[in-house]
Amino acid sequence: MQSRSPAWGVVIGLVGLGLAAWIAFGRALFGMAGSLAIVYALTLGIVMVVLHIFIAEGFVRTAQRGFRHRGATYGSLAACWGLAVVLGLLIPDVTPAGLQTIVSGTSEPARGMAIGFANPIGIIMIVFAFVALFLARGDAVGRADAPRIEEDELL
Repeated sequence: MQSRSPAWGVVIGLVGLGLAAWIAFGRALFGMAGSLAIVYALTLGIVMVVLHIFIAEGFVRTAQRGFRHRGATYGSLAACWGLAVVLGLLIPDVTPAGLQTIVSGTSEPARGMAIGFANPIGIIMIVFAFVALFLARGDAVGRADAPRIEEDELL
């Protein structure tokens, strides 16, 4: 895998912003907007956006310096994104009908199970974002075994 241009940085930044919005406000798409949306936006949302800005910077620097990205960089970023989508489905919100998630609504025991899975998924999502950040920054400085992108590969 390789980065062909600095445009990947823009894509990563936009995806990070979209995922932060999904985690914070995604329940509104299903008519379940509640009072916790602002809390999620100010905590998880800001953390996701900031981490993705720095990951995007690592991708841009790697492309500018002509290095390739490791497969692990893409894999950890993809894992972070997948977990963010799942977290948006499982994270609870307080509504007039009570505490509910997109997946379970207000029915028990599904609601309790969804909430129980949401916390570890959120933690693992943040861990994968940090892993992607460290790998992207490491790709930007290059390694002895990291071949540079050749000009004919850029076409």
